[in-house]
Amino acid sequence: MFTIRATYIPKDDMSFDKKYYVTHHLPLAKKLLSGRVSYLQMYAEFDTCVMMNENELRSPGTFVLLVNSKTDVDNFNAFRTSDDVKPLREDIKNYTNCVPEWTVAKVVM
Repeated sequence: MFTIRATYIPKDDMSFDKKYYVTHHLPLAKKLLSGRVSYLQMYAEFDTCVMMNENELRSPGTFVLLVNSKTDVDNFNAFRTSDDVKPLREDIKNYTNCVPEWTVAKVVM
């Protein structure tokens, strides 16, 4: 299994509308990924902070996609770099002024 994450990097003048993200952006992502990328779970994490210093914010929001295989990661990357992703990219300005950093990690259980 793999996790694919878009971690929004905080900045001094940041804004992040969690309600919009959950009610509009995530459903749009689910709709656009349907039939293109197989995934096990899709969810959002909010207000990631340093455990020993809760005032030190690492990210206002993180998109998480749990996929089963490297093929699923490759399919997601193909989607992410295609024109099909344009509605998602254009929607970012509606909920944040932060820039997402994309990462992938292998999950070992």
